[in-house]
Amino acid sequence: MINQLTIDLIKIKKFINRFETGRLRLIDNIGNVYSKNNNFFYKFVMSNVLKDSPLRSFFMDWLVESEKRFPNSSKELLKNLYSLHVNQKINKSLKKKEYSTREDLNEILNDYIDSESIQIFNLVLDISGPDALLNIFKTDNIKIEIKKENLTKFDKIYCHEELNSILFSQNQKSKRDIIFVAIDGFLERDTDLQHAYIESQMNQNKMIVVLCRGTNLQCIQQIKRNLVYNKVPVLIYECPFINEDPMKFDDLCKCLKVSAVKLEEGDPTIIQIKNKLVKLENIMLSSDSIEFECDIDITTRMISEINDLLLTQKEEYKEYLNLRKKRIKSKKVNIFIPKNKKNLISDLNTAIFVYNSITRYGISYKNEKKYALALLKNSEILATEFYEKLKNISTIINLNSNKKGKKNGKDKKFN
Repeated sequence: MINQLTIDLIKIKKFINRFETGRLRLIDNIGNVYSKNNNFFYKFVMSNVLKDSPLRSFFMDWLVESEKRFPNSSKELLKNLYSLHVNQKINKSLKKKEYSTREDLNEILNDYIDSESIQIFNLVLDISGPDALLNIFKTDNIKIEIKKENLTKFDKIYCHEELNSILFSQNQKSKRDIIFVAIDGFLERDTDLQHAYIESQMNQNKMIVVLCRGTNLQCIQQIKRNLVYNKVPVLIYECPFINEDPMKFDDLCKCLKVSAVKLEEGDPTIIQIKNKLVKLENIMLSSDSIEFECDIDITTRMISEINDLLLTQKEEYKEYLNLRKKRIKSKKVNIFIPKNKKNLISDLNTAIFVYNSITRYGISYKNEKKYALALLKNSEILATEFYEKLKNISTIINLNSNKKGKKNGKDKKFN
């Protein structure tokens, strides 16, 4: 008797063949026809291939997981499952390409997104260069806009909630010239800021921004009372030491060319603040981040130091070192897409994901076709895990079916 898994995989194989030969079409509710081979998962879900199969829900769960790990990878997962079932092995004759070019990227993207989206993504890469941070935003405008910025951003540095309303009651961000103080410790007393208040009043009550490890409610309440009398606004940004990001405070100070107050140096805090406060221009503040234009020499030197560490550190530390690099880099490109261009927004997000994957892991050939190596590797791993579970599930289903058949006086067979 042919078991249920065999029946399902035969149906899946036929569906894949029809998909790859372009014989499947998607028609939306306004009559647009989509035949491009970049929507396998959606076409498979909408089909009736496994409609009556007791294994359908298991297949869908694993296909969803595959798509989460890498877009458009569910087809390769199903191919590997079929190969495991028929040949007891996966075809692993992969050949990694030594160097990846823009032409390689476009050839692979052609399996994911349409030609217009590829052209726009190439334009973005021409503007941004290879190592910029790309951000996509929906907009009410009717035109696509691409804007390049050179701002370094440190996020998840939170302005104390009791002082938030001073600047952020209406605006999400505000660019200011500020008096800046960094304290590598707790701000215990507002009186320690005496010289910062004096400096602010000498400069038309410029805003004072204090970066510290933390403070107390009594100090915050006194700062709020002072605002009533001396009209000098003060924001306290807290950056506590955490194991997941131990260098954030130090990296921010280096990027701003600021020397931090250190309690262990011996001098009273009030004196250190007097000597170490600085005036900074064009600082973009929000309730949870600080952005600014970092000196290119500082950026280059810090990234060079991190690159040296990447050569010597263990693999488990490299992810954090790359996070530090990404944060320090000042090159950023913001892409503003009209809200009604949903497909383009989705395509560009996919293109960025694929581009980052190829940059990190490279490209491989399989049957003379180019793939992102991460897609092939993830599909192999998932297929092996899923196949073992499928065999057990399929056996249980067939055993239960046989028992039911015998109760009825005959063997149960799947149609």
